Amino acid sequence: MKKNLLLGVGNDIRGDDAIGEEIAREFQREGWDVEDCGTVPENFIPHIEEDVYQDVVIVDAANMGLEPGEIRRVPREKLGVFTMSTHALPISLVMDYLDEKVGKVTLIGIQPKDMSLKEGMTDELIEAKDEVLSILKNDRWTELPYLE
Repeated sequence: MKKNLLLGVGNDIRGDDAIGEEIAREFQREGWDVEDCGTVPENFIPHIEEDVYQDVVIVDAANMGLEPGEIRRVPREKLGVFTMSTHALPISLVMDYLDEKVGKVTLIGIQPKDMSLKEGMTDELIEAKDEVLSILKNDRWTELPYLE
């Protein structure tokens, strides 16, 4: 039976940009593997074996022009329109590579409020973190609205 994989992306010294890492650190569920990727998710993808994962869910802060803490599934065609957190490689290339190895790749973006150099997330992102954890634990990530 195939498993799912959660990739948490972010930078925990840039305020709300830590959201993906925080979710990866707290998420545990049978049938899931979890990787806290920091700012370099591309370092983890070469180790992902073909046909092991049914779904890969990537969670990251994304400046989507929404209210802080709002959560959306981000379609691939929107990736060039807004800014993701600071990565060495565009997240779209990571997703393209994963598409060849796994069943389905979903990017969950969470609108940050403050990504300045400081530790700790804003209240809005702490609430969003808890919401995303609940959504993942209850297999409801495919019910999240898409970014329009």
